[in-house]
Parts: sequence; structure tokens; C-alpha cells
Amino acid sequence: MNLTFVSVLMVVLVVASVFFKKLPTVFVLCAVPAFCGLLLGYNANELGQFAMGSIVSTMKASGIMCLFAMVYFTMLSETGMFNTMAMGLIKIIGGRVHLLVVMFMTSVIAAIGMLTATVATAHSIVFPAMLPLYKKMKLDRAHAMVIAQTSIAAMGFIPWGVAVVNSSAFAGVDPLSLSKRLIPVCICFIPVIVLQWFYFAWHHKKAGLPMVMEMSEALVQTDESENTYRRPKLFWVNLLIFAAVVFLLVTSAAPAYLVFILASFVTILINYPEPKDHQKLMNQAGNRFFNTLMILIGISVFIGIFNETGMMEALAAFIVGVFPGILTRYIHLFLAAVMVIVIRFIPNKIYNSMYPALISIGSRFGLSGLDVIAPFVCNMSLATGSSPFMGSTHIGVALLEMDIDSYCKKAVPVMEISNLIILATALAIGVIW
Repeated sequence: MNLTFVSVLMVVLVVASVFFKKLPTVFVLCAVPAFCGLLLGYNANELGQFAMGSIVSTMKASGIMCLFAMVYFTMLSETGMFNTMAMGLIKIIGGRVHLLVVMFMTSVIAAIGMLTATVATAHSIVFPAMLPLYKKMKLDRAHAMVIAQTSIAAMGFIPWGVAVVNSSAFAGVDPLSLSKRLIPVCICFIPVIVLQWFYFAWHHKKAGLPMVMEMSEALVQTDESENTYRRPKLFWVNLLIFAAVVFLLVTSAAPAYLVFILASFVTILINYPEPKDHQKLMNQAGNRFFNTLMILIGISVFIGIFNETGMMEALAAFIVGVFPGILTRYIHLFLAAVMVIVIRFIPNKIYNSMYPALISIGSRFGLSGLDVIAPFVCNMSLATGSSPFMGSTHIGVALLEMDIDSYCKKAVPVMEISNLIILATALAIGVIW
């Protein structure tokens, strides 16, 4: 059967399956490529070898690191270190607080929360702490969610984050290499975050709402006495360990998986030496990792068969033939530019499924896999932050006591403009091309 036809058929089937959500994504990513491989005349053993080779490569590069990163950050989050940092920032501000300061605190606390590499956890850290302030100042909570999500997206470069892990699996690159490539892109988020503060402040003032309020101690009090996993007395010890982890990762002084293994060991030894405590937290981390593991396996099977059967090259050649040369060279930037609008109505996994083809196209113009996906990884969080298809979005709006449809209608225009400004800034300073 024609190679190009089968490659197009495979992408269409994967995209359609993801869109209609009739089957779990992991099974779609495994079954559809296998079916298309059989159509091309490959036998089951050959397809199995293609898939297993890709799985082994992905697990070696990303899977083991992700497992122990989740163990470490699950335990670190339970110690209350991130919550303590957030509440400390709020208390330092104190006294009379301007709306812009509230927005600044939202951005900073959300960024701190995203160090856990889980958007839902970041929401759980920032919104309960800040919601009393939003209510007293009558801040539109959709604006607060947008600000927090943009800050979370700016933290998308962390190598232990699911966005980097999944994207590196699709691109066939090392997560740390991708993380370093994304840092200049993330810097482009800073002016956009500031613009959002002033834009929302202008809306707030225009509505005749208060710009300044008195912040009492009652607003920043939280009761965590019933949480038996909190370790407030070990805050500085845990912070020191965390700083050492970040230093080792940034300097590449040791393999990332080894850093997280050692960090997890030390954190257990210091905070949770009792088996009944650390076993429960290990199980909790395991439940989180299971979903990531399943999607990594699905991605690996998809990539292995797509690449080894020649479908990737065939699809790239087809797209190059359909699009005028100058447009094909910038197709990844065009798709990145419309990403927020598209993902408002379609799950973001559709973009993930296109990465291999886009990377193959980019290689024809001298672009590396890192260059092609650099505009997507962090900006994807802007798009998913206003998408009803994401569980983390539902968690965020629930914590802020909002209706998700109303939130998405308000968020999408702002997120889309923010996305365009970020991409334009990154293009202007030469960090994407």
C-alpha cells in the first residue's frame, strides 16, 4: 500500500481518536501505528522490535528520571515547603496592598508551585492562599487564573516537568538539552506577564473597583495542623536539599535520575523515616507516575513505528509538496501561533502527535528537533490553561469557585494575544526561528 497514504491515514486516525475521546489515548497511540504498519506489509515481530527499541530509548532518557522526580516532589510538597514559601511571601508584603502587588504575588507563588512540575499542585498552592485577597479586592478570578497560568507556563522549562518529558520523547532528544533550549523562550514570558498585570489593573479600575486594600493577618492564616505529613521545623533543611538538586541539574554535575534518587533518599531519611509514612507517599507518587508511564509508552510505540517504517519521512515529503516552500519552512511557527484557539476546542495531544512530522519537515530546512518544538513546549501551557479538556483547568476553576465555560471565554482572547506577543518577542531576539 502507498506509504504516503498510510502515513496520512495514521495521523488522521490518531487525531480523530483523540478528538472524539472514545478510547484511552495510550491505546490509540499503540494500536493505530501497529495497524498501519501491518497495512504496509510489516509483520507483528518487526513492529514489536520497532516499538520496543523506542520504549527502551525513551525510558532510558526520560522515564526513570520522571519516576524519581515524582517521588521527590510528592514528598517535598507534602512537607509543606512550597506552602510555607508562599505564605511567607504574603506575610512579608503586609499592610496596605495595591492590586498590582496582589497580581505580582499570584505570579510568584504560581511559579514556586510549578517547581513541583504539576500544574494541579501549583494551582492548589497559589489559589487557596490568594483567594481571600481576590475576594476582598473583588478581583476578577478569571484574571487571576490567567496570570497564574502564564507564570506556570513560563516555568515549563523545568526538565522534570511532564511537558519537557513528553516533548523530548516525541522529539527524540534529551530532556536536559530541551530544558536548556527553552530557557531563553521562557524569558520572553516576563514582559507579557507584566503587560497582563497592567491590562487587568486597567479593567479593574475601569469597573470602579478598589485598587488598594488593608491586608490583615486573618487573610493569610491557614490551618494545617491536621496534616500529619507537614514538617515545618525542617523547612530550611528541605530548602537546602532542593537548592542542591536544582544546582546539580543546572550544572549537569550528575545524571538527572541519579540526582532525584539521592534527593528522594535523603528526603525520606530526614522527613519520613517511619515506613507507614513514606510508603503511603511512595504509593501516591506511583499513582501519579502510572499515567505518565502509560503515555510515555504510547508515545514511544507511535514514534518507533512511525519512524522505522518510513511513514515519518513520507508524510514530511507530502506536506513539503503541498505547501509552498516559504510557508513550509515556517509551518511550526504558524501552528504555534494558532495553538491557543485550536486547543480551546481540541485536546492538546493532537499537537503532540504532529511533532514527529514537523521535526522531519524542519530537518529539510536545517532545523533541529529542538528548534522545531521550542515554540510549543512552554506556550502549550498557555493553551491548555484555557482548555476544558485539561483536568488541571477544572481543578483551578474549582478552587477559584468559577464556571469553566465562562472562564474559557474570558481567558482564550487574552491567552492568544499573550501567545502571539511571546512568539513575536522570541522571533525578534532570535531565540526561535
